[in-house]
Amino acid sequence: MMNLTRALITVALAGWLAACTGLVEREADKQALILGTWQAEFQGQHVTLHYDEDEITVREFGISFPYEWLDENHIRLYFVGQEVTSEVVFESPDRMIQTGSGGEQVLTRLP
Repeated sequence: MMNLTRALITVALAGWLAACTGLVEREADKQALILGTWQAEFQGQHVTLHYDEDEITVREFGISFPYEWLDENHIRLYFVGQEVTSEVVFESPDRMIQTGSGGEQVLTRLP
């Protein structure tokens, strides 16, 4: 269970820090673009993340945690007693690259 929690934390962290390699979006645009369901792969396992306006749900595990926008490029999430600040960049409306202390994570929008 601890490895699974650690994997989820890493996916979440990697999912919110992004290198600026794509389109530059205004704050309101990013806040709208992030909403919806995204899929990422971590250590060969697909994880589905659903972003609401202030909460992220990991569907496979039925857990949710809050996040908030700090400015047009950064969010802060609160997961298992940890507070993490991340940068968010979209290559396209359906592809989000997030880079954090856990490495780079590519998220693809699901219908």
